[in-house]
Amino acid sequence: MHIESQRVTFTADDVTCEGLFARPNVDGWAPGIVICHPHPLRGGDMLNNVVRALAEAFAAVGFATLRFNFRGVGRSTGQYGDGIGEQEDAKAALAWLRAQPGIDADRLFLAGYSFGARVTLAVASTDPRVCGFIVVAPPILRGDWPSLEPTRGPKIFLCGDHDPHAPPDMLAGVVKSLPEPKRLVVLPDTDHFFVGQEHTLAQHAVKLLQDLS
Repeated sequence: MHIESQRVTFTADDVTCEGLFARPNVDGWAPGIVICHPHPLRGGDMLNNVVRALAEAFAAVGFATLRFNFRGVGRSTGQYGDGIGEQEDAKAALAWLRAQPGIDADRLFLAGYSFGARVTLAVASTDPRVCGFIVVAPPILRGDWPSLEPTRGPKIFLCGDHDPHAPPDMLAGVVKSLPEPKRLVVLPDTDHFFVGQEHTLAQHAVKLLQDLS
């Protein structure tokens, strides 16, 4: 099922971010999910293969989805914020999505891939609007991790078994320390980029979030 996305803009601090928003054609209140893309300085944007797969999969099951370009990417103004400014972008995206008609504020989720996963974890650990998160291949070897104890709702981690940036055994240690509900899924024969595995990855993410919510 193909669901049309519309181009939108929202502001974070003095930055204007562009995004792609898909609204489900459903009666009643819809859950919403914001999806954060990989590293801006390494070609990451909202058209990334994993980001797009996640957005399309969640839209197909009735979620309102918002994927967006961090500051300095595409038509988003400003410049790279060293992971700090990007947290403000993600918070602004959550606020924009939450304010749309028909969005269930009690079912507002945040997802991210690679660099976007680290942004997701940082925001989820401090922002009470986040009712659960999905992180795909979060680079565990870079910098300190935020405390995830305050996070609520489903905590879903996905990675490939051949990912040097998000080694499954290290992620398993992180996930083990977290309160339920939580899951770690390791995709076989997969590295950091999930080429050819996008659909499988996205279906895992959708099913887990539905099962644990």
